Amino acid sequence: MKPKFKETIPVFCWGDKIQIGEEDGVAGMIDDPNGSVTLMIEAMNGKNDLDEIVRMVRGQFPEISREEIIHAIQALNEEGYIEDSSIKPDKLLDYDLERYKANINFFSLFTSANESKYEIQERLNNCKVSLLGIGGLGSQILYHLAALGFHNIKALDFDRLELSNFNRQLLYSESHIGQLKTEMAFQRIQQFNPNVHLSITNCKIESSEDVFQHIDGTEYVICVADRPTLHIQDWVNEAIVKARLPMVSGGVMNTRGRFYSMIPGQTGCVQCHVDSKKKADPSLDNHLKYMEKIDFQRKNAAISPNVAILAGSIVNELFKLVTGLDKPLALGKMMEINFFTLGVKEISSWDKQPNCPVCGSAQRDYKKRITEKGSERIRV
Repeated sequence: MKPKFKETIPVFCWGDKIQIGEEDGVAGMIDDPNGSVTLMIEAMNGKNDLDEIVRMVRGQFPEISREEIIHAIQALNEEGYIEDSSIKPDKLLDYDLERYKANINFFSLFTSANESKYEIQERLNNCKVSLLGIGGLGSQILYHLAALGFHNIKALDFDRLELSNFNRQLLYSESHIGQLKTEMAFQRIQQFNPNVHLSITNCKIESSEDVFQHIDGTEYVICVADRPTLHIQDWVNEAIVKARLPMVSGGVMNTRGRFYSMIPGQTGCVQCHVDSKKKADPSLDNHLKYMEKIDFQRKNAAISPNVAILAGSIVNELFKLVTGLDKPLALGKMMEINFFTLGVKEISSWDKQPNCPVCGSAQRDYKKRITEKGSERIRV
């Protein structure tokens, strides 16, 4: 091990005190009346191993034992301040290390000295994601995915660009009016990040089979397709459960945005959510039937900064599902963001329904796989 302070953790020596970090809640102060800690920190430059650091410190302070020095380094590791410079990337090239430098620095905040920050970027690079919808939300989500380094993305849409799109659909330009969003998205992402293998499907979703064919062969799904309003979530839900793929979904309302995530067999599905709400409010069934009768379609009322807030929240949720660095916020929950106050709250949650007509078999299949394999684990 060759310990060094993380790139994002600056160290300031103030005479007989040492400040580690600059962010509130992360920074710490250490007393150093005789300079021994300063010497140890200077020796922790990523070039010296533990034996060399001990030798350098004890050379000037022989009264300090090896155990005390090792314990001090371990304490810095437990605080999340240091990393091991001898850990090298397995698959990342010099190009990747430069392009995703800030990503990797961020990932290091969540790894200890015996873990690889590079492995997180490698996982994103190799992950296969399906994106349903590349309009207001989807176009910004696609940008985020490409910036994070998701190199394998399948995107689906059917619409053509209109002048009214450009207040929030930042991926495109007015010169593209009348062109297919899928084709323009492909061109723009290739310019932005040529490492992304973006597979596009120009298709209007009209059934669960349309969704299943698109997401087949991927590992995670983001759904921000919103038409037809009353059917799209049911079709996507059926396909997700059939494919056994984790999904994050959401949409912009007027002054609020909502999003949720689900893992078939582990959390309840969309149908479980609807059924649980019907049990709590028997009038909901009549309400839904009325909306279907009038063929209700939600109208767009969105501005770019609000869309960006929700897009970032959805991609962060996916990031947590893929990496396991933190617990997903919206797993089995409907979360709501107030665009004016930026407050986030849970507005509903739901459990798995054993007799759910959509995911009941998925739950039984999940439990069977867990029993048979024992060590199988889905990151949450």
